[in-house]
Amino acid sequence: MIGTSRPSHQCFPIAAALLWALGGCSGGGGGGSSAVDLPPTILAAAFVGVGATPAAGDSLMLFFSENVSVVGGTVVTDTDVVLSGNATLGSGASIAATATARTIAVVLGTGVALTPNTTTIGLAPGDDVFRDSVGQFGTGGTPVTITQSDGTPPTMSRITIASIDPELNGTGPAGGQLQVPVNGWTIDLQYADNSTIDTTKTTITASVAVATPAGAKTAGANLQPFLTVVSATSSAASYLVPAAVQFPPGVFTLRATVVDSSGLGSNEVSFTAAVRPFSDALRPFETIVNSQQVWYLDFSRDIESFTTTSGPGGAAVAPVAGANGLSDFEDILRVVGLNSASPIAVSGSAFGSNSNDVVLGRFKAALLAQLADLYSGVNVSFTLTQPSGSFNGNSSLPYNSFPYSQISIAGSSTMAGVLGIAIFDPSNTTQNDNTRTDFGGNRLGVFLHTIVDAGMGPPSSSAFRQTFNPFAMALGGTPIGGDASDGMRLAGTLVPPDTRNMQIDQAIADLARFTAVVTGHECGHSVGLVENGPMPVGLYGNDPNFPGSTDGHIRTPNLFPAGATNAMSPSLSYSSAIHPASGFNSLNKAYLREQVFYGN
Repeated sequence: MIGTSRPSHQCFPIAAALLWALGGCSGGGGGGSSAVDLPPTILAAAFVGVGATPAAGDSLMLFFSENVSVVGGTVVTDTDVVLSGNATLGSGASIAATATARTIAVVLGTGVALTPNTTTIGLAPGDDVFRDSVGQFGTGGTPVTITQSDGTPPTMSRITIASIDPELNGTGPAGGQLQVPVNGWTIDLQYADNSTIDTTKTTITASVAVATPAGAKTAGANLQPFLTVVSATSSAASYLVPAAVQFPPGVFTLRATVVDSSGLGSNEVSFTAAVRPFSDALRPFETIVNSQQVWYLDFSRDIESFTTTSGPGGAAVAPVAGANGLSDFEDILRVVGLNSASPIAVSGSAFGSNSNDVVLGRFKAALLAQLADLYSGVNVSFTLTQPSGSFNGNSSLPYNSFPYSQISIAGSSTMAGVLGIAIFDPSNTTQNDNTRTDFGGNRLGVFLHTIVDAGMGPPSSSAFRQTFNPFAMALGGTPIGGDASDGMRLAGTLVPPDTRNMQIDQAIADLARFTAVVTGHECGHSVGLVENGPMPVGLYGNDPNFPGSTDGHIRTPNLFPAGATNAMSPSLSYSSAIHPASGFNSLNKAYLREQVFYGN
């Protein structure tokens, strides 16, 4: 870990700070409608026997649309079911022990005549055997083909909304309950089987009546035909609740099952959440005026320059107050050797004609690409061109009265150990100016001096040092543009590419990645991340169930691969920020995608 001391903890009433290494700070239903319960139907049927031809004593596994029980002491006859052709269950067919509350095993009787993969079965109007929890006997339903069982039913392991992890969806120790709009979110399933899943037989029901293009569907009706399939494999599936489908306000419970290709049904899983219609005050990116949230990335701040001092095992970087005609960001590039006082000419690059321009252009292009990836699926865009309009000295303006927010990517912070500070804006109700240099006595923006000063110190084996040792003059490196072949390296015309070529590419890409994660974190604060408290009050910011979380931040290392981190953690290291798996945790991402929201 880079850095040996913990920065002091300080907070601002309406701003949030991201710290280097350790520490950080920030400021900052009723029941659903129901309907008449539907009677049970058969969803799948599978033959289980010693041979390929059904015989007395073999079993027929019937999988139902809901939990069922059997009337005690009764036998099953052909009058309880509808069989195709001249099929029969046989004389004396009976009920065996049930595998699950959804699956009933019928022991076939003498004279049984069924043809697996051909005979169909449904429930007859005269059924007096199979009934649901409210006493309704099953009748009708679309007949299903009796298949040959593979002997192992599938197992459902999870149902959630918007792919949110159990730790964050209200089912974990942190508690809470997800709050969703009437539609626009996904229902996500995980399951396993020894063969394949017949995804056409997946059932998803709700405890409330749901409006669909085919009219209101009663509680317990299968909603899967009205959902948009995002993906459906033999291990997981995701279904979008489209605009044409609407859940009513209030608490509801989803239930789901799957059926494998051999006709065996799974256990049932359930998940409870609450619906609340969106309001402009609670929706992060309402589109009444602005089609999307626009962020302008401002690199123009010029209030300081930097000096380097060599020391044991590395170098220290100190700010010097006063403009020098070069942006503070470009001053930082010069410190790490990605910018030169004497740039070399570059031919054939779309980014410019000298090494400084090409590096800067490549960095900015990579930064935009990384931010687009972090905010994938979010109604947000980032631009290097300032849109029209001015904040006119205001730190924030009403969201629908102004077309963009902005943030500086610059040099040093007024607080030691801080990588960034931004205005905290719950539910993104305003457009925010994070370019201010005196917001309650502190600068706002992204501060690359913090990582550069820490990174250029010992140990020399750190990820930062390994990346920038070849270029930083204070570390004995040669800046990009200081080698006669750098022009060809930047133009991509050095054949074959050498080690320095790859080092240049890696340095630009890694610094862009690091800057993107810090910028994404700070912009996240200014669009409502991370409100304290469990859902639906907040997004689990500063929740003790997530050790290491602080006010306005959440630390969830167990939800990421080793070395990666949640972008809204209270602190970031260089190596964790550039890790390709680092990003927003599943709940933060769902909030940004407007699939869940907080407040009431």
